[in-house]
Amino acid sequence: MAIYGIATTNDGMPVTGRDLEAMRSCLAPHKAPADSLVLPHVGVGSVAVAPSAAFSSYEHLLVACDSDLYSPVISNETSAAEAIARLYLSEGPLFLHKLSGAFALAIWDVKTGTLMLAVDRFGIKRICYAKTDSEIIFATRPSAIFASNRVQKNVDLSAITEYLVYNVVSIPRTAFAGIARVAPGEYVLWTEKGASKTRYWDMRYPEDDRRSNHALSEELLSRMEAAVRVTSADLNLSTTGCFLSGGTDSSSILGLLTRLYSAPVNAFSIGFSEDRFNELQYAHLAAKHFQAQHFEDKLGPVEARNSVDKIVSTYDEPFGNSSAIPTYWCAKLARERGMEVLLAGDGGDELFGGNERYREEQIFDFYQRIPNSARRWLIEPAVFGSSLTVGPFGKAKNYIRRCNTGNPDRYFRWRLLRRFSPDLVLGSDMPFRNGHSDLLTTARLHYGSAPAKTELNRLLYVDVKMTLGDDDLPKVTQTAEMAGIRVRFPYLDHELAEFSGRLPAALKVRLLEKRYLFKRATRNLLPEAILKKKKHGFGLPIGFWLKSDPHWHAWAKEVLYDPRTYQRGYFRREFVEQLFSDMQQDETPYFGDLLWVFLVLELWHRQHVEVAACCT
Repeated sequence: MAIYGIATTNDGMPVTGRDLEAMRSCLAPHKAPADSLVLPHVGVGSVAVAPSAAFSSYEHLLVACDSDLYSPVISNETSAAEAIARLYLSEGPLFLHKLSGAFALAIWDVKTGTLMLAVDRFGIKRICYAKTDSEIIFATRPSAIFASNRVQKNVDLSAITEYLVYNVVSIPRTAFAGIARVAPGEYVLWTEKGASKTRYWDMRYPEDDRRSNHALSEELLSRMEAAVRVTSADLNLSTTGCFLSGGTDSSSILGLLTRLYSAPVNAFSIGFSEDRFNELQYAHLAAKHFQAQHFEDKLGPVEARNSVDKIVSTYDEPFGNSSAIPTYWCAKLARERGMEVLLAGDGGDELFGGNERYREEQIFDFYQRIPNSARRWLIEPAVFGSSLTVGPFGKAKNYIRRCNTGNPDRYFRWRLLRRFSPDLVLGSDMPFRNGHSDLLTTARLHYGSAPAKTELNRLLYVDVKMTLGDDDLPKVTQTAEMAGIRVRFPYLDHELAEFSGRLPAALKVRLLEKRYLFKRATRNLLPEAILKKKKHGFGLPIGFWLKSDPHWHAWAKEVLYDPRTYQRGYFRREFVEQLFSDMQQDETPYFGDLLWVFLVLELWHRQHVEVAACCT
């Protein structure tokens, strides 16, 4: 699904059919339309929309909408685009609060000469844009913007540095200079006077619901069930399924869907040929418990390698999350079994406190609760006054240093460019190489602006923006789109998300127990073994294959030892060679996982920057 268009001022460069045809052709693999609509009105070049999305010309509005809405304002008699047009006419941009589900939309108001671009609250759908003094070009993908031949393709080196910190490029940035993404919960208004951005929705953490744990757990389960109901009510159960990793989120969605419809639900799982990475037993347990129609497959190094180039081509930007590979294979399996829609459990960790690092942060928080005078004058002089660097004193010193390192620095301490000096990793002309600039600018911005009172909720907010919005959602939505599958995310229903923000932080992670209230809410729904299992998800043995599989190892060396790889100037060959050496001596997949980040960056450059494809 894709939308694209160009809006110009009166003195802007005329829009030609060739411009639009080039954009259309670039999006053709993503089901763009066979033709484009060129508007005869002064001040606009064009608006085009994929037939699988929606388009409406209503009064003085033109609406292009790529959406998967389940709002009550959308009826069977009215298209989503027409309903949006009517709402916009009556309420202006405030109408966005009435939409539920995923959407990316463009509205051209002929009367006022205003273009509005907007995406849903969590950024499930996407849209990007480039603007000058006289025009704005927008599209689902940056490649379509370049196809218009109105924007020059230049890599944003600061974005590449950021990729080497987070393994993704963070919104609103893209990997290309001059191209921005509309952020989740945001809309952009453009007129001949310029562009402005407005946030219409955000996660907030008032923590103002102080009822008993029992009452809150019952309401949480009720709201979870309501979210599954509202996101599935218009779906055909025979062509609908669930991602099933065997974790608490995917298993609870399967359980609630089964409870709602009293019928076997389709569930899909991917395991691995290497037993040490295979956790299909938990998926088996959930499927048996809920009597699901369970389909599974095992992914080996050959199948995984054969899908890498296709996945890299799907992302216009470097995307270093290797679990995109099994996610794609799971969606592909579902499509082969006749599925059209899958429900995914993404968001549960960030809303209810499910990541291991939240528990780790609680351990650090214990120390900060000790009175400052005791820490400063008693504990730290005793610990750091000792010359011992191993054993209990060594561990105590390391623990205190971490405790005294504020967030988000502590939270991101294991990231590549935090673990290794940028001087060792980055090419000589890369930004941030000298260490004088802040590598955590994006994380620090989210952390500092979090509408939260407690440390845990600040970190949850950072993860909603970065782990979820920048990483997990693109992983699922874009690989599923490759496979021909739509995805809905019940736990990202905004009413459930807003309720989670009202829960006290202590009910998300209590002492050292993650998901405290969530587990109380689902204790009669989920098998005990799943409630107690460690988080795994769709992890992938990339580091293991790069080290142990001869074909993967040879391929990675072929790419990363190629002299042209270092013509980009992104990273230093000496560092990559050291990673290969360290990988062979280390028993863990750690160094192999780091090599994957560099491998993806180079493959991305070859497919999206170096090669003159349809968009150049």
